[in-house]
Amino acid sequence: MADRTNDIEIDTDMILTRDQARTILDKVLSYAKSDEAEASLSGGVSGNLRFARNSPTTSGATSTLSLSVTCVFGKRVGSHSTTQTDDDSLREAVRRAEELAHLSPESPEYMPRLGPQTYIETPQWDESTVRMTPDDRARIAGLAIEEARKKDLVSAGYFENGESFSALANSRGLFGYHLSTGANYTLTVRTADGTGSGWAAAESHRALSIDANSITARAIEKALRSKNPAPIEPGAYRVVLEPSAAGDMVKLFRWSLDRRGADEGRSYFSDAGHGTKIDQKLFGDNITIYSDPASRLVPSEPWGGDGMPLGRTVWVEHGVLKTLAVDRFWAKEKNLTPIPWGSNTVMEGGEHSLDDLVAATDHGLLVTSFWYIRGVDPRSILYTGLTRDGVFLIENGKIVRPVINLRWNESPAAIFKGVEMMSRPERIVTREGNQPMLVPAMKVKEFHFTSVSTST
Repeated sequence: MADRTNDIEIDTDMILTRDQARTILDKVLSYAKSDEAEASLSGGVSGNLRFARNSPTTSGATSTLSLSVTCVFGKRVGSHSTTQTDDDSLREAVRRAEELAHLSPESPEYMPRLGPQTYIETPQWDESTVRMTPDDRARIAGLAIEEARKKDLVSAGYFENGESFSALANSRGLFGYHLSTGANYTLTVRTADGTGSGWAAAESHRALSIDANSITARAIEKALRSKNPAPIEPGAYRVVLEPSAAGDMVKLFRWSLDRRGADEGRSYFSDAGHGTKIDQKLFGDNITIYSDPASRLVPSEPWGGDGMPLGRTVWVEHGVLKTLAVDRFWAKEKNLTPIPWGSNTVMEGGEHSLDDLVAATDHGLLVTSFWYIRGVDPRSILYTGLTRDGVFLIENGKIVRPVINLRWNESPAAIFKGVEMMSRPERIVTREGNQPMLVPAMKVKEFHFTSVSTST
């Protein structure tokens, strides 16, 4: 890794090296008198630029450093966090955690801390992302502002880039350290009369892979095309889900992959008399979803929340459910091998373009993105939400007019049974929560809309 310089104009002291992090964590553990102790340390530095109404509004830098200490007596667990790393603060954090542990009831599902683990190196650090300057961010915002003004549109957006680290250690000898970078850009463009709205976004560990020209063009095109939308009758429609909207479906599906819920009969993956639906064909042949922190396109953290090492995990392969996430307690109860959740998601796609999916649709809707998504029924993975910033009627393979936003009730499980075509996967941003994801656009046979929304 190249040496960092001060030309990014943010406080790089918050990024601790492996040795610096280990020194602090070892010191914390040395202060503990509990049966077991664990400490995690994380920090980050970032620069950002926000703009609205075709004008920059804020430009800033942030730096964070946080230490969390957990102490255990028997099965009594207490935790305390601090942002200070001087010796007195470290001792106080340990004292508070031990005090809370003594006051806590026993945890019936407590599992001893893991011993030493081996973590893979993931390619999540990029020098160009760290070296971006306020001028670089201003050029990206300036492009959107200038192009929006030319077309009498109103732009608003946010760009951020930065670097972060995380480290974990415990009294049983476990230690891990991970360094990463990240950049994200979201842009909304609206027509002057407020009837049209377009949105585009991108995120990556490599800032140079974010194409500001493409994001600007997409958001502007959506805004112009969505002006003066008309209502359409709710019902079941064939849809083309752009990658962000498809990504929300994949994300909701991933959240449901819990072995305990399936074993206890609370899940779509429960199977009366058989426990779970693992190894059953549940979806179309074209559905394959996996996690892999070493992915070149969407690298991610190499350990799970309790320090379990992460590797490639196939969740669904050609429509067959291959595995479900299992925490260490439930694995012990059921004599299973623990399977951590994974820190990224990859869904395989096809070789088509988004335009190909539209051209192959005789009658349906093109959906840009979703928002305000809420759960309805975990047994069917049913959710409800709204479309946002661009819904369009497709007739005979062409987009013919904009449509007023719609509320939908739908299940990713049902969607994955009716995916007819997919584009090449791409790294995506979803509107509500995010993790590194590689997802294609999807043409889906049937998607259920329940009412017209007046929101724009």
